[in-house]
Amino acid sequence: MNVLVIGFSTRNIVCSGYRTGYNMYALDSFCDQDTVECCIATKELPKKLDIRKKDTVDKIFDLIKSFNVEFDAIVPGSGFEIMDFRFLPWLILASDPERIQTVQDKLTLSCWLKDRGYPHPHVYDNIYRPDKFPVIVKPRKGGGGIFNRIAWNEQELEKAIREILEAEPSFCVNDLLLQDFVNGLPASVSVMATKDKALALAVNEQIIGASWLTRMQFAYCGNITPYEGKYAQDMCSISEKLIGELGLIGSVGIDFIVTESGPYIIEINPRFQGSLDTIELATGMNLFDAHVKAFQGKLPLRRPAINMSAGRCIIYADHEIRLKPQILDEMRKQQIADIPQTNYIAAADYPVTSIVRTGLNREYVLNLLKHDSAKIKRIMEKEIKDN
Repeated sequence: MNVLVIGFSTRNIVCSGYRTGYNMYALDSFCDQDTVECCIATKELPKKLDIRKKDTVDKIFDLIKSFNVEFDAIVPGSGFEIMDFRFLPWLILASDPERIQTVQDKLTLSCWLKDRGYPHPHVYDNIYRPDKFPVIVKPRKGGGGIFNRIAWNEQELEKAIREILEAEPSFCVNDLLLQDFVNGLPASVSVMATKDKALALAVNEQIIGASWLTRMQFAYCGNITPYEGKYAQDMCSISEKLIGELGLIGSVGIDFIVTESGPYIIEINPRFQGSLDTIELATGMNLFDAHVKAFQGKLPLRRPAINMSAGRCIIYADHEIRLKPQILDEMRKQQIADIPQTNYIAAADYPVTSIVRTGLNREYVLNLLKHDSAKIKRIMEKEIKDN
C-alpha cells in the first residue's frame, strides 16, 4: 500500500507506517534523516508555505504528481489537517473537512463545547475586554503554543496582542482568541475512532514551555506516556463521548488542563499527535496501522495495556545555529529522533531535534530526558560560542 503523508513534520507518522509494512512517502518541511530513511521518497515543502492561500492546494497537487506514484491513500499531518483534499483523486484518510473546521477554529469549538455543557475555559467576545484576569491570548487556529501569551492586566493584554501580531504578520486581530487562563497540569488523550465508535488509547502528560527545552512559555515540548495524575479515567470517558458526537474518524487528540476540580478541554487535534512515539513505545501498539483500519470501520477490542513509561522531548534553539557534521555526530550519541539534515540552519526558537526515552516509571524517564537534553544544549551552546 503506497501512502503519502503531508505535514510540516511527518517523521513519527511515516516511521510508524514503515514499521508496519506500508510503502511510505512524505511531503515535509524538514525531511529529517530518519524521515528519509523510513520513506521510499520524500520532497520538501516550499519555504514559508501559507496553507490559507488559494493557490497552495495547486502547489501541493503539483508536488504530489511529481512523485509519479499511484498512491493508495494520503494522510494529512500537522498543519495540513484543515486543507480540503476532497478534489484529489486519491483516498484521503482524514475526517470530513466540515467537521474538522468545527474543531480547528478554537472560537467555533468553544461555542460548540459550551452549548453541550463540556468543561472549557470561558472565551470572550471582545478580545480587549475581559471580565477578569489572568487571561491567555492565542491564535484561533494552530500555533503549537508558540504564539500564546498570558496577561495579568490590561497593559499586559495590549502588549501580548501587539507581540503576536508582530511575530506573525499574516495574523490580524480577528485571528486571535481571548480566553480565561486555567492553571493546572497539561495532559492529552489519544483517541482512535470509526464512524460508529471512539476508543481512548492512552492518557499522556504534556511537556509545555519547559525552561530546559525552550524559551517560549507555552510551546509544545513533548509528552510522557502514561499520565499518572488525577482524572485520567474521566478524561478518557469525556474524550470518547466528545469524539463520537463530533463524528471525527481516525487518530484524534484532545488536550486538557487538569485542575483540582477536574479537567478542562483546551483543544482538539483531528490528526496524528506528537504523542505518537510515546504511546507506541508504552503500549507496543502501532498507531498508523490502527488509523488505516479505523477508516475501514475497525477498532482495537480494548484499550492497550501500558507496558512501560515512555517520553519524548523537543529541543528548541535559543539562538540561530547551523548543524555541522561534527555537531550532528555528537548529537547522535544520544537517543534522538527528528535528526536534522547536515548543515540544517535552525533559527532561534525553532525545533532542532527530539529525545526519546523509555523506563519503568515517569521519574526515571523524565530524568533521562533532562540529562540527554542538557548534553545536547551544551553541544549547541559551545558551537554558538565558538562562532
